[in-house]
Amino acid sequence: MDRGPRRLCRRRSARIHGQARGGREGRGQLAARVRRAARPDRLAARGAAPDGGGDPAMSPVRHCVHLPALPRRLSARLRKSLWRATLTATGGVRREGRLPSGGCVVIANHTSHADTAALLAALDARHAPRIAAAADYWFATAWRRRICRRLAAGFPVRRTGGGLGDLLAMTEELHRGHAVVLFPEGTRGPDGSLGQFHRGALLLAQHAQVPVVPVALMGTGRLLPKHGSLHRTQLRVRIGVPLAPTAGPAEARAAVEALLQVTPGDGGSGARTA
Repeated sequence: MDRGPRRLCRRRSARIHGQARGGREGRGQLAARVRRAARPDRLAARGAAPDGGGDPAMSPVRHCVHLPALPRRLSARLRKSLWRATLTATGGVRREGRLPSGGCVVIANHTSHADTAALLAALDARHAPRIAAAADYWFATAWRRRICRRLAAGFPVRRTGGGLGDLLAMTEELHRGHAVVLFPEGTRGPDGSLGQFHRGALLLAQHAQVPVVPVALMGTGRLLPKHGSLHRTQLRVRIGVPLAPTAGPAEARAAVEALLQVTPGDGGSGARTA
């Protein structure tokens, strides 16, 4: 009479042990599946589209979003507006003349850090000017490099060897219609006088077969003297007649010097507020 209850107890006990063992095995298998599913290659495969592209919304791995760079000419318009507003607050800037259509090498006298701001405020944004900057100064530290590239569209030129290669690398920019701005003196003049011109800018123009445009900057040395403080001054940017790509240093220097010697007000109808 007692065998029935004993068999029933043994069956229940076996079932309970089996369920416990099955539960442990089930949890182990579940954990293994989770680990396999969480492998980086599985995650990448799940986030990938059939054509090989990933769907960021489906992928559990979050990546940094890199915004596309602004078009060059839009960036140039923003820089022009920024520097024109800045210089308006310090006395304003007036431009005489215009750049020719197409790419060109712009050469200008150099007396102040304000020279770059004056050029960016005055030159046409359609040329999206690129400014040559001394690599050993403007690209020596991370913060200077960011300022030079973002606010001045600067590119590095080495002054201790390799500078010509840096310049010739801008040939494609010229063929795309950009203006490449260089200061042939190589450094800021100590007293505002025009120094000797180096050949680098002219070799770039000859290599790319684009015109050389002389530009005279006036007032920048008073606005921000070398090693000095800021003074309110109106600036003038005078753009001269383009020279042939074969122009030499003496001819280029003479063209800039002639523009510097023109008395204020002789700009004629070409004078305008930048």
